[in-house]
Amino acid sequence: MLFQTGLAQKESAQSTEIAKTNVLFSGLHTLSIHIRDTITHDSVFHFLTDKLKLPVYYYPLSYGKRKYAGVYAGNLVLEPCGPYSDYSYAAEDFRAIFFGLTFESFESLSTASMDLAHRKIQHQLLGDGAIYLQKDSALCGDNITISFMDKKDARTIDKRIIDSLQNAIKADTENEPGIEYVKEIQIGYNDSCNLQKWKELIKPLELTDNGIWKESKTLELHFIRSNIKEVQSITFKVRSLEKAKLYLLKNNLIGNIIDNKIQLNKAQSFGLSMYLTEED
Repeated sequence: MLFQTGLAQKESAQSTEIAKTNVLFSGLHTLSIHIRDTITHDSVFHFLTDKLKLPVYYYPLSYGKRKYAGVYAGNLVLEPCGPYSDYSYAAEDFRAIFFGLTFESFESLSTASMDLAHRKIQHQLLGDGAIYLQKDSALCGDNITISFMDKKDARTIDKRIIDSLQNAIKADTENEPGIEYVKEIQIGYNDSCNLQKWKELIKPLELTDNGIWKESKTLELHFIRSNIKEVQSITFKVRSLEKAKLYLLKNNLIGNIIDNKIQLNKAQSFGLSMYLTEED
């Protein structure tokens, strides 16, 4: 009897540990771009589609005073949206900023919610459509928010759309920068508590010693110390950096050249920090 009790306690401890290390998400689905006004929304959308030649995931639509649109960047959706007059940003003097990370749940939102509770990450489950982590001030706030979604039966349709867009983005034409996918997202964390929350969120995956989370085969999230919590920049993988450079020069899009990367002209990209590289 004593042995069985001890065994039960051991199994209970193991099951608790397993619950804490369940995979929460299957991948990053969307990176949202908050914009200052609806005019800027239209401009950012056309910058992404007309200048960067990214295919449309969904065309601009309006909900009340806000506008939304989505473009496909090879391994995730970039979603310009807003304006959000009810949001309090770390700085208000922007035209567009990277802001929201939306992950697709690995199993169900209810399972993800239980796992988040085990990790002591505050969150809000809205019906069966989304989980928002804004209430966890150690993880979100300033210029970043995190959420989970579950497309359920629509996952098949979404995959079909993304497969067709992948074919479009793989088409090699001359008059384009040759973007293949988003290789890197740079995340700013403001203190050790903020970074620890990220470590809890991504378990059982881990950060490397130099603060890199290899989220998938193509995407890495790089964590660097910052004054605020924020999504600082993204780096696109391109087919040829030399061809991309010629395209940027022709279209007045080129900014600084830093080592193996070319930064886009921030005046043309509405203040968004974007880089191109040909390194895998």
